[in-house]
Amino acid sequence: MQSTLKRGLAVAAGLTLAFGLAACSATPASSDTEGDASAAEGTFASGDSETLVFAVLPDHEGADQDAQPIADWIAEITGKKVELFQATDYTAVVQGLAADQIDIAQISAFTYFQSQNAGADIIPIGAQITQEGAEPGYFSVAVKNPAATDVTSLEDFADQPVCFVNPTSTSGFAVPMGGLLEAGVTVPDENRLFGEEHDLNAKKVAEGTDCQVGFAQDIDADPLIESGQLEEVTRVLVPAAPIVMQAALPQDVQDQLVEALADSTQSDLTDAGVELNEFLTEGWFGFGAVDDAYYDLIRTLCTEIADEVEACQA
Repeated sequence: MQSTLKRGLAVAAGLTLAFGLAACSATPASSDTEGDASAAEGTFASGDSETLVFAVLPDHEGADQDAQPIADWIAEITGKKVELFQATDYTAVVQGLAADQIDIAQISAFTYFQSQNAGADIIPIGAQITQEGAEPGYFSVAVKNPAATDVTSLEDFADQPVCFVNPTSTSGFAVPMGGLLEAGVTVPDENRLFGEEHDLNAKKVAEGTDCQVGFAQDIDADPLIESGQLEEVTRVLVPAAPIVMQAALPQDVQDQLVEALADSTQSDLTDAGVELNEFLTEGWFGFGAVDDAYYDLIRTLCTEIADEVEACQA
């Protein structure tokens, strides 16, 4: 994939490139007086100007707990209560952002694309940095079970079950499908298996029962590669996962979030009195400032793979 998808993405770049949202069912104020104030000052998903609703993707087990320090940090930044919910699937977060039921969310590049397509008016604050001193971005890793001795490249994924993460995952499906198509490999529906979470998907390939090849993000694939339970086939750098906010939020809240979160580091969080957990210590080193154009690559890629990835057609 390094030589195939990377080339495809380079071309794209040259072209310029359920979460229980029902649980967050508070209705915005509807009186004329409150409506006028809302229009002037911005709106909040919960209808409560002292509460922000923060969503995370269920891309690994315990994602809500791992994101709690970020929620605590947002509370420190804004002085508001932050409600953190764990999504049941990616689609619910997309729908929640489009329906203005979520104020802030940590999502993937692909769900950012999907949310905008669904009508969400959202703004990227920053994109996740996964290695100290690096730029925003992370790797989609093609992996195999060590027993699959005949697999040496993406071309060898042909005619066998492939474990993907989720139909709306950036590094677990969209980017891998682009790489496979570039390599001349078409995966029929019956050979597409979904582990739903990156860590579980990596484990499925390591077990080798349902599939012996698949994909996962680097933070979940690398430990199993290092332990010998998986072998790397190839990897490609993909646009980093953004943290986004609703454009309808009051401007002062938006300014607070951008000032604190964009171009941030681990020390910014700890300086605010928030303790890092193991997940953040090992895989989150801050947010790098990005704009909407940073995700043009995903838009272009999705256009190219729309026939194979239904979620690109929405």
